[in-house]
Amino acid sequence: MWTLITGAGSGIGRALALELAARGHNLILAGRTLAKLEEVAEALRADAPDCEVMTLGVDLADPASTRDLAHQVSDAVDHLSVFVYCAGVGEPAADFASLGLIDFQEALAVNVSAPMLLTQSLLPVLKGGDPASRIVMIGAGMDKHAQPGTGSYGISKMALRRLVRQMSVEFDTMSDGPVVSLFQPGLVDTLGIRSHIHKAGEMNLPHAEWLNRRLSSGDCLTAEQAASALAFTLNQVPESDFHGAVFNGADLVDSLSFAAS
Repeated sequence: MWTLITGAGSGIGRALALELAARGHNLILAGRTLAKLEEVAEALRADAPDCEVMTLGVDLADPASTRDLAHQVSDAVDHLSVFVYCAGVGEPAADFASLGLIDFQEALAVNVSAPMLLTQSLLPVLKGGDPASRIVMIGAGMDKHAQPGTGSYGISKMALRRLVRQMSVEFDTMSDGPVVSLFQPGLVDTLGIRSHIHKAGEMNLPHAEWLNRRLSSGDCLTAEQAASALAFTLNQVPESDFHGAVFNGADLVDSLSFAAS
């Protein structure tokens, strides 16, 4: 069972790779920094020696690099059982006038265009599975909650939500197509969110203090908790409930913790 994870060098992507390796998945780890991917691969080989691991560098802001990733994956495996798009970018801006066009375009490229292009390019190895291949796009809570300074990330993640809905409708027309869902992890304590909070705090953006208080109080998930919840949707949610669904990471962690108690 081959699984592709983009953004696998850190955060939820890294934690998910470790989680799925323990569940018997063979992994293709993709991301911008090969050194980080190799560190994850080394950990996987040590913890799950039977797991096959590949690392592939990609610049998801560049369509040519994104297509090249798809070609490398398609050349390496006959079928992908799982594809998880964990990559995401978008810098805070002090105000609307400061919202940079380059950052906005990069956020749209990485958070919307790349997952669309990558899914299109991977369809030959995503179709025809029994059970159907599963695709998960990682969303963000701020997609529906506009706040000052969050335009690039929030707008692009809202577009990703719409893209997932479009995919689910389009895949319904295929007799052997994959299934797709959106995973909303909520607030997860990662280096990425801490970097965002630091930058937003320097700009005196109101959500920075609120996010910092939540992290300080532990009102958030760890990357490992988010990965476990995501792995549950991939491995245990029936196909009919998975396709077109929006999963909430915090709710899943709560329900899984209750079930285990």
